Amino acid sequence: MQIYRHARWFWPVIKAVVAVGMLWWLLQQGALDFGVLWQGGLHLPLLGLGLLCNLAMISLGALRWQLLLGGQGIHWPFAWVHRMIYLTVCFNLLAPGSVGGDALRMGYVVRRCQGAQNGAAILTILVDRLTGLYALFVIALLAALGNLEPLLALWPTQILLLSLALVVVGLPLLLVLLFWGIERIPGVRERLESPGSPPDRWLAVALDQTALAIRLFRRAKVRLIAAVGVSMLAQAIEIIALLLIAQGLGLLSGSASHFFVAAPVAWVANLLPISPGGLGVGEAAFAQVCQWLQPTAALTALGTPFLINRLLQMVASLPGLWVYLLYRHDAPD
Repeated sequence: MQIYRHARWFWPVIKAVVAVGMLWWLLQQGALDFGVLWQGGLHLPLLGLGLLCNLAMISLGALRWQLLLGGQGIHWPFAWVHRMIYLTVCFNLLAPGSVGGDALRMGYVVRRCQGAQNGAAILTILVDRLTGLYALFVIALLAALGNLEPLLALWPTQILLLSLALVVVGLPLLLVLLFWGIERIPGVRERLESPGSPPDRWLAVALDQTALAIRLFRRAKVRLIAAVGVSMLAQAIEIIALLLIAQGLGLLSGSASHFFVAAPVAWVANLLPISPGGLGVGEAAFAQVCQWLQPTAALTALGTPFLINRLLQMVASLPGLWVYLLYRHDAPD
């Protein structure tokens, strides 16, 4: 037991070391500048605008989740949904342990749901994350189409462009196949109709709830499309925050459309579980993509506005701690 208590902190410590190493490397490369970071910290109007953009992004995330819940026939008060999104964002950004915000939100949803709604509500959390990710790929691809010349010049950017196109085109096709074929997959219908042993019964229940949720989403396609639209609006506002920060610090060189390619790619890179919240990884990805798009320009400190915006995201999510304290007696085990 003592060994387990120490071992569970091993991976968070490793991730913290990776984050420190990444930040040090970015400083050596000139992608981060603490002088510029300090300058941004003293620019109160700039910080205020960035904070407002991040608050708007979180609130739009709550609207997106409520749209998805409505697609399953679940109608919860927006105030509660809004609080859960703050809780999710806060723990995704700040929690040092292994329990992320989405897992915590699932725990509260299980406590709130009754009966068959349980699986459907949990599925909306997964779809919520998926629509947010898909919106990032759509924004990046649309911006990339306006920057084809630099993207086609290097093999890494060619792979990036191909990956964006495959996700944006392939995911809707996969969704159509899922809508149409969940009950036509060999073996699925048999498990749904005649579960056998206890493990089979659990699988049958899971498949049955998934099939039911997909049927409901199939009837609420407009809500799904609206959720993607809300996600794109939220991500666009977040990119505008980055643009404002970079412009206020005198770091906005070249086309603003470059940020609409680099920022979504960096936020996807943030999801790699090698540092806390992707710290250092997102900054490196953002600076690298900007450099690819302007190979002849001397770009410096471009990871700095990304780091400032990350800090503003953390500040904007702090009401999530109040939500956790408010519901701590109902917290999932």
